Amino acid sequence: MTVQTVEQTTTTKATKVVLEQVKQLTEIRAEIARLEKLKVAVTTEVEKAFGVDKKAKTSEFATLTHNAIEFARLDWRSRKGIDSEKLALEFPEAFEACQKPSVYSVIVSLFK
Repeated sequence: MTVQTVEQTTTTKATKVVLEQVKQLTEIRAEIARLEKLKVAVTTEVEKAFGVDKKAKTSEFATLTHNAIEFARLDWRSRKGIDSEKLALEFPEAFEACQKPSVYSVIVSLFK
């Protein structure tokens, strides 16, 4: 699979507004990363209250209560997906034939 990239060789001046927007985008990305880490940590703690066993896909409790009021429920859900690793190992030609390249842009901030 080959992906074509379009090389940008030109530079342009940006307004102060755009400069501030790029700074804001950098801050937003950092906040999203921080919140994702926090989400994982808090989820882990709440799952402990449910007695979740991720390997067995079971839990000790289905609901949590406080002052006799149920405030959270744990649902086990399933969905179908493609096992890409197995497909690539067992049917490499089909795996390669089904690859779909995608081209997209990413704003890379030079701020640290």
